Amino acid sequence: MGMSALRIADPQRRDRRFLLNAFAIVLLTLLGAAGESLVMDRHLKSNTSKRRIHSLFRQGCLLYDLIPNMSETRLRPLIDRFIEAMRQNSALAQTLSFI
Repeated sequence: MGMSALRIADPQRRDRRFLLNAFAIVLLTLLGAAGESLVMDRHLKSNTSKRRIHSLFRQGCLLYDLIPNMSETRLRPLIDRFIEAMRQNSALAQTLSFI
């Protein structure tokens, strides 16, 4: 996610960036899982394969890119499922409660 292109002299600043990067990866993976549970992954792949083509992280990235142009009828279930997935993941909920 672009971290190798950065030159950061301050170790604390570098660690904060890695922490933000880790949060982004977790949240995008949860978004991908929410989309897959709603069978939105079939719109992201170009073939009719029954198995997973993109990782949950990649699906989350693709869905995140589609959100600005997504209709309300497709967006609302995705957001609701994403929020439910965040609530079910107790470690994530506990970590985000500190922020």
